[in-house]
Amino acid sequence: MAEFDQNNNAKPEDNLLRLVIMNPPDKGHEALRSMFTQIPYVWLQAECTKYEFLQEVIANQTTPHVVVVAIDADLEKACKAIERLAQELPDVAILAISKRDDGQAILKALRAGAKEFLTMPFGVDTLSDALRKLEKTGKAQHSPNLGVNKKEKTLVISFLGSRGGVGCTSLSVNLAATLAADPHNKVVLVDLDLALGDADIALDLIADYTLSDLVENIDKLDMTFLNRSLSKHSTGLALLPHPLNVSDATMITEDHLKRIISLLGACHTHLVLDLSKSLRPTDICALAMSDFIFLVVQLEITSIRNTIRLLSTLDADGRLGPRVKLVLNRVGMVTDISREKAVELLGRPFFWEVPNDHKIMMESRNSGTPMVKSAPVSKIQHNFSDFADAVCSKTKANKGAKSFWHSFFTNKS
Repeated sequence: MAEFDQNNNAKPEDNLLRLVIMNPPDKGHEALRSMFTQIPYVWLQAECTKYEFLQEVIANQTTPHVVVVAIDADLEKACKAIERLAQELPDVAILAISKRDDGQAILKALRAGAKEFLTMPFGVDTLSDALRKLEKTGKAQHSPNLGVNKKEKTLVISFLGSRGGVGCTSLSVNLAATLAADPHNKVVLVDLDLALGDADIALDLIADYTLSDLVENIDKLDMTFLNRSLSKHSTGLALLPHPLNVSDATMITEDHLKRIISLLGACHTHLVLDLSKSLRPTDICALAMSDFIFLVVQLEITSIRNTIRLLSTLDADGRLGPRVKLVLNRVGMVTDISREKAVELLGRPFFWEVPNDHKIMMESRNSGTPMVKSAPVSKIQHNFSDFADAVCSKTKANKGAKSFWHSFFTNKS
């Protein structure tokens, strides 16, 4: 589990491979940096462009696990920097890289103290394999298990509506805020209703950055920029909102989303994704990365019909079908379809049922304050605490979740 500071802020680098790059500027400088930022478990801690300043740059940082040294600009200076680093910080693994397949240069770098050598061009997979190999040499022994954080696997939860207005955003916001009430959790809500999302309104947040800002800087995207881009709510919940301009929704691709979700997952315990109703490619991508897919239903004909259609599509995918759970919203409203009839039509039970409390829900929504703060002792908020408990009890990472929420709401009563 990641460590948290006194303000409940996760230190993202605690669960990642801390990396310093020694890379004199040339045509390949940005391409190399971009390659490192594409590896989810890498924390790009610092960059240096002059060999003689490498030790000084490292001295001003938390000691890195790996230092990458590009040797082409000046082989002699590069080898001296590697040798000094190997002597002063023997637990730091050194990876030397070059554009030239020069046996003598390779030998000099390895003799100076480099543990691995890569000749450019190489791909992200090759680079990742080299980092994993460095871990096995024992030099990066204090690093996390590469590709698998020390914390338990991040739980990714998607909310998918059976029609507009069924309550997806309200459910995702309130479940996410309830999860964030546990100080052991670090939760992000991502608004993937890219054109018409309103999670920012539900939380009364004015965001400085949105998804489109991250996409525009995807080649430079690292953990520092990503965490700075999140809008923080007083509940402890973080929000990554939809693009400000509707036209920007088209610029976000599945590859962008995979990169962003992977980075978020590296330093958070829970990701809650509020999807659109149109099953865009980004929604399909989000569903594929989710542990739970909560399909939100109401007891009325359009919602039931659409749920049947969605279940047919999702069940046809052997990976997605088992993750789908039905959530019945606004239980207690007068409806034309009974709960029993809905179960018969849908062919499966509801995983969770949320009671109808229009007054409290609308007060929460209009004030931009989730019910965990605006109505903590209400029946509906107790329902959300039990919902969070039911979700977390299915994961090893949260065996103690029930006792936390039980004590939290008991003390509020």
